[in-house]
Amino acid sequence: MHYFRRYFLLSDHVNSNVRIPNWRISALRIILAAGVILCFAVLCDTLNAAIEFNLIHVIVLCASFFVTMAILLLASRKCFTLCAHALLLSIVAATISINLFLTDINLAKIGSMYMYACPIIALMLLGVRTALSYAILNIVPFYFIIYNIDISSLTSINTQLPNSDWYISGLLFLIFNICIPLAVARTIVAAKRLNQTMAESNSHLAAKNELYRTFFTKSSIAKIIIDSENTVIDFNSQAKMLFDFKATVKNSTVKLDKLLPNLVIAANPQKNQVFKYKNTYKTVHYQQVTDSDYCVLRFDDCTEQHQIKQNLLAMEQENKRLRYSDGQTHLPNREWFELQCERFVAKYQGDFYIVITQSANNEYLNLKYSKADAKAHLVSAYKRLKDSNEDLVLCAHVGNNKLAFIITTSSANKIEYKLLNEVKHALDEPYIMRGRKCQQSFLFGFSNFPRQGKSSATVLNNAIEALKLADNHRPINGYDEKRSQAFLEKHEISMLLDEALHNAELELHYQPKVTHDGKCIGLEALARWNSKTLGVVSPAVFIPIAEEYRMISRLTDLIIQKVCTQIATWSKDEIPLVPVAINISLLDFGQSDFMSKLVKYLADFNVKPSQIELELTETSLEANQEYSLALMQNLQSWGFTISVDDFGVGYSNIARLAEYPINKLKLDRSLISQVTSSTRQKSLVKAIHVMCDELGIKCVSEGVETQQQVEIMANMGCKEFQGFYFSKPLSAYHYTEHIKQQGLNFNPQKIPTS
Repeated sequence: MHYFRRYFLLSDHVNSNVRIPNWRISALRIILAAGVILCFAVLCDTLNAAIEFNLIHVIVLCASFFVTMAILLLASRKCFTLCAHALLLSIVAATISINLFLTDINLAKIGSMYMYACPIIALMLLGVRTALSYAILNIVPFYFIIYNIDISSLTSINTQLPNSDWYISGLLFLIFNICIPLAVARTIVAAKRLNQTMAESNSHLAAKNELYRTFFTKSSIAKIIIDSENTVIDFNSQAKMLFDFKATVKNSTVKLDKLLPNLVIAANPQKNQVFKYKNTYKTVHYQQVTDSDYCVLRFDDCTEQHQIKQNLLAMEQENKRLRYSDGQTHLPNREWFELQCERFVAKYQGDFYIVITQSANNEYLNLKYSKADAKAHLVSAYKRLKDSNEDLVLCAHVGNNKLAFIITTSSANKIEYKLLNEVKHALDEPYIMRGRKCQQSFLFGFSNFPRQGKSSATVLNNAIEALKLADNHRPINGYDEKRSQAFLEKHEISMLLDEALHNAELELHYQPKVTHDGKCIGLEALARWNSKTLGVVSPAVFIPIAEEYRMISRLTDLIIQKVCTQIATWSKDEIPLVPVAINISLLDFGQSDFMSKLVKYLADFNVKPSQIELELTETSLEANQEYSLALMQNLQSWGFTISVDDFGVGYSNIARLAEYPINKLKLDRSLISQVTSSTRQKSLVKAIHVMCDELGIKCVSEGVETQQQVEIMANMGCKEFQGFYFSKPLSAYHYTEHIKQQGLNFNPQKIPTS
């Protein structure tokens, strides 16, 4: 059934031919299908009789019409018009054949009536003109019938097929009662569907009109409709009020650009347009009407947004201007300098130097004067720099009170020993700060392009690195990759040390302090660092770095905690306890909370102050003598032992021994190492011993390595010794094992190893 409906196009939803409606093709196929069936039925029914009476022409005619109807039915999809005309001509041919081959005049008259179906069929399939043509043509059979015209004599046939009246009358009956009614019924159904579609379209158009009135006529937004020639077709009341249009504009052929000269309408507008109308700004939105040349223009007020945008654009322009200048000094900044350097590289074919300079007293200026004074000083230095040398170009402030410039010379000796000396002489001249002369000393770092960098940014960074290594002894410093690498390595070590302190990765070794016969009476805690990345790092490397990068206090805190933990462990394991010395730096001793932290650590592990000895460097006593004295007295009142480490290094102030409450004095190894070879050195050490005896201070011989040194120092009255002669620094484990095996005795002949 589905195939039947699809083949005879009983649905009007899909048209198989764009130019021909479905119902016409459907009507043609119904008529042709009926004709094929009738012709085939007649052929089959008349075949025997025609052979019997030797009426071969009947068989030929029936077969011809059957084949013709079948061919037309097959070709009806692609050749509708041709097939429709061929069908009408076939009916005409059938009428003529009946008049030629029937001897009965009355029966021939009935056959002539076949042509009366042509106007009806032509009207359904081809339209009024063709139907009218066949209606006029039907005058011929009508004439034949009225006047009994017989043309059978032309064929000289005297015999006709038996029951011919049945075939002629039956075919006429079927054509007018089945074929044509079916085709007409299909046409009527199509008409009804068309009427329904028209009704729906009318409803849709009514809804569209309502939408049109709602969204266009009654809209609160101004709208104008134009055609492809930009002629105004329509506009709503809002557009009329906004642009002061007259009603006659709709009925005229006025172009929109005449009404709104500032509005430029592109042929194919791709984006919205903003145009000025009087003192306001409007955004024009374009909307092309589907399947039409009309375009709807919607006008939204954007005056406020436009003003904001203009303000933002002005701000952006100002930002661009400020982008390349320092906000406080208004000097060209680093971004400007790097940009100009790139341009300079592109134009200047040759070596040049990027130089960075900064006052050595920069921190002093920031502390002594206000920021405004410091910036004014920088601007003065910038002006001097600009006028100091003809070879100097592209001066800029690159941050942190640093000035950068380029010197166009290829000679390292010339720049270091001549040009920059001239620049330094100009910059070092006194400045007037708040009415007073202020003397400055500028430092310089320089790097060469392209030998020391393939880009200006790299050379600039290298010059900054060179400046970091400049000092008052060497104020002009060129970039040295090895020195820079050493600086980077030190910085990398500092970062790894910071991480190690955070994770408490450092370990402690303990070096015994003994009597002259090797009995342990104390220990010194020494930090050791076995880095996962660097391996074993010497204390001579990481301790100065810790001091330089302000990590020494954290290191001291870690050592105190680990010492307290270890003392608690030894106490629990019943290991004999002796005082443990901890080195305290100047930064540690200068902290306001040093005392409170120290007491807290001891309290956390139940360690007594008498078990801790604090070894101070002489520099710890120099910073604030009043504060140092009060702190040392407070520490002694708690029971801590105070000793001064490395006495005799550099300039040692003997007066401190009387001023400060010192319990012990550790003689530096440089004094001890020469007592066996230098009489004067021996006399000096002996005098120190005598002085300490008078003041009640114990002397400790540090760094003893031979028995002779021990004997000499013991004869002088020294009671404590520390050095490799008795023991190297031991890990907590090895020290514990030694105590378990040999007690507190450290025989010089059996030096334990860590």
